[in-house]
Amino acid sequence: MRICFLCNEYPPGPHGGVGTMTQVLARVLVQAGHQVRVLGVYLPNYPAPDYEEDQGVRVWRLRRSNHRFSRLPARHQLFRTVAGWSRRGEIDLVEVPDWEGWVAGWPRLPVPVIARLNGSISYFAAELGRPTNRVTFWLERASLLRAEFWCSVSRYTADKTQRLFGLRSGPRAILYNPVDIPTDLFVNTRSSKQVVFTGTLTVKKGIVSLVKAWPRVIEVCKEAELHIYGKDGRTDDGPSMQAFLLSQCHGEVAKSIHFHGHVDRAELFAAFQKAGLAVFPSYAEAFALAPLEAMAYGCPTIYSRRGSGPELIEDGRDGLLIEPDQPDEIADAVVRVLTDDSLAQRLGAAGRVRVIKNFSAQILLTQNEAFYQDCLSNFRQHQID
Repeated sequence: MRICFLCNEYPPGPHGGVGTMTQVLARVLVQAGHQVRVLGVYLPNYPAPDYEEDQGVRVWRLRRSNHRFSRLPARHQLFRTVAGWSRRGEIDLVEVPDWEGWVAGWPRLPVPVIARLNGSISYFAAELGRPTNRVTFWLERASLLRAEFWCSVSRYTADKTQRLFGLRSGPRAILYNPVDIPTDLFVNTRSSKQVVFTGTLTVKKGIVSLVKAWPRVIEVCKEAELHIYGKDGRTDDGPSMQAFLLSQCHGEVAKSIHFHGHVDRAELFAAFQKAGLAVFPSYAEAFALAPLEAMAYGCPTIYSRRGSGPELIEDGRDGLLIEPDQPDEIADAVVRVLTDDSLAQRLGAAGRVRVIKNFSAQILLTQNEAFYQDCLSNFRQHQID
């Protein structure tokens, strides 16, 4: 198959889970013999070339200016590029994210448009109880209605999105985010006193709740260290989230918290392999990759019971689930793992097994191939009819 992904955050520059997921899936598809290209719209200063080949994945980055209205011509250029590829027979299908509704208003193409739900702007606004911009809502809904087929990275996100936008039909498939499984694990390198959080420093990711919980952790585990990885975000009032978090910490608590900023994935994976625990008290996700990656490295993991959390972790078996609104509950879970080596080892081992069996790139490759083939067959049949 010749597959085109639309992605506006393909690594190596700053990216989130969608960029990671796209890269992992694109690479494994190429390894399986498929042709894959990625197209997206980027600001001029995004630190990556306009065109590159990433392990056989061909990546084009269209540039737009910083002007507030530059998205309109960028959307048009994106469509023209995809339309040209499809009419020349260079691609068999195009997959689009639900974020920002980039294919709203697209006319019919010779190839199917497939939407993959990773959580739209409107979805996250609804999850957090915040108002949704009407234009954004309209674009995202119109984009999903334009797609011939759609899938979702979790059952929770599929159901929530279907209700939110009033979609008549459900997803054609639930395709969890794929994870590369590390094979070069080092034994006896884990530090029971180190706790890792990774993600953009925003309220949505639960970092404020985690920092609120940390003084209680230090009361019991005086040598514990919290290592925070991720780019700085903003508080609701605008200032730096990192600065706000630092202002809330004093004395020994402040000394035990370490901010590392945005780091490359190799450094992050090294942290997962070394840490005694990874914590992600998120308020809203579609299907988070960070907990899966920590589990893949055998790191005991605490995650949120909200959203798709129960689809990722079976509480008490291969990880722990907490309520992100309850700092005391977060602290108790952290202390429980840090003070019980047997529990930590059991959760780490079971978490790694769960990821290998359910979320590995190789397992999900087969499911994605079957989904694409099903979409292509149905699209071609409708063309004949």
